[in-house]
Amino acid sequence: MLVIGAVHGAGETEVAATIAESLGVESSVALTAWGASPVTNARHAGQEIDPGALAADLRSRGDVVASLSGGLLAPLTAGYCVRDLARDLGWPIVLTVPAGPDAVNLARLSLAAARGAGLAVGAVVLTGWRDPPDRVLLDERRLLDELVSCDVVAFGAGDPAEPWDIASWFESEPSRPAPGAEPASPGRAVAEVALEAYREWVAYEAGDPRSTPRPRIMDVLADIIAAEGPMRATRAYALYNRASGGKKLTTTARAPLSSSVHWLAQERRIVLVKRDEIPWQDDDLVRAPDAPAVSVRELGPRTLEEVPLDEIAELMRRLQAAQGISDDASMKRAVLHAYGLVRLTTRADEYLGLALGLLDGSGDQ
Repeated sequence: MLVIGAVHGAGETEVAATIAESLGVESSVALTAWGASPVTNARHAGQEIDPGALAADLRSRGDVVASLSGGLLAPLTAGYCVRDLARDLGWPIVLTVPAGPDAVNLARLSLAAARGAGLAVGAVVLTGWRDPPDRVLLDERRLLDELVSCDVVAFGAGDPAEPWDIASWFESEPSRPAPGAEPASPGRAVAEVALEAYREWVAYEAGDPRSTPRPRIMDVLADIIAAEGPMRATRAYALYNRASGGKKLTTTARAPLSSSVHWLAQERRIVLVKRDEIPWQDDDLVRAPDAPAVSVRELGPRTLEEVPLDEIAELMRRLQAAQGISDDASMKRAVLHAYGLVRLTTRADEYLGLALGLLDGSGDQ
């Protein structure tokens, strides 16, 4: 389980220790971030956070309750935040929020961020609970209990000592529409799925790939992938080709670009997932080493077919959880709406069909 503070010093370490003690397991401080985001703290200390190593270390500990500071959207690296770590681990989370006038707002913001990534939230713990609590604090807690779909408990000097149903927190699932809820219809508000902003590569002059030395090609491609990854390799090649003044991405121009990507992977400057490992994509996928494997973002300058299929499948999963969509046609329309598109072309229909296959497991072989 991950105990995540909504802000710096939200009592997450103490809550994690209390939960761990009740379970008889280890309590671990996975991350502290006093006064700045984790990536800034690390840079000031002359260090770097390796998200993969951090996740591997937590998994290796077996049963553990780990605490992380700074909030769900606090960046561990420029392209990877606490929420990405929670999603990659797949563990239920508990949010700690300082009891005070901003508690409801902080809790709901954090829950919205968690829901947007499909995270399971077991409870919200209001820390620093005063003894005795004033009327405003009691009313705010009652209001929060009415507004959220998980347990809300107090922790501190004035802890009312109600039992914590920690076992149910471990069994929590991402919030979904209530059974029997009416499907979305025109004029009826639906739960929106928040998309990350798309960071577009700012083009600069690149040399002709047929004659430019490979190290120079590698540097440009690394910049493209750092900005826009995870991405289809073909889009990275097309961006380079346009920056070099090329119009059509020919086989002759593609060959040195593909070779350069493989060299970048060999040098561990990027992560390369080869086409053979993901036959449903029919393309290589590339990303920076500190970027999450899947990032659900706005469409940005991409065409629909340039969006990695696993990104669309993850968007579909979140739409399914948030809006209760059950049929394929409605799901395709919901994806188009999320991306600001209107027309479902034959090509788009086929591509979204592949993503649906990936979502239900029928197309991942």
